[in-house]
Amino acid sequence: MGSSLNPDDIKEGDDVYFECNIRSNPKAYKLAWFHNGEEIQQNVSGGVILSDHSLVLQGVTRATAGEFTCMAANTEGKGTSNSVTLKVMCKYYNCSYFIIVTYRSRQNCLI
Repeated sequence: MGSSLNPDDIKEGDDVYFECNIRSNPKAYKLAWFHNGEEIQQNVSGGVILSDHSLVLQGVTRATAGEFTCMAANTEGKGTSNSVTLKVMCKYYNCSYFIIVTYRSRQNCLI
């Protein structure tokens, strides 16, 4: 995760970036990012930007939370980073997600 980010203070709507520092010989020819084991594809209009050794996620939501890893490959093989857990908190202080169910009770009275 980007060094200027506080991983305990990521809220909905924030932008998050990850960096993958690769040391390989021969040089890596491929870099891929994964979210919960699924490869991430670039989607600029959806706020997912892949560039060189970084991943930018714009306007994160609670669905963005999870495990992130990067994988680099060279002619000798491939290696995967340790996973980084992204926690995304509610945007507003002290809020939670719940559904309020209201109903009206109608009682018949016999007189």
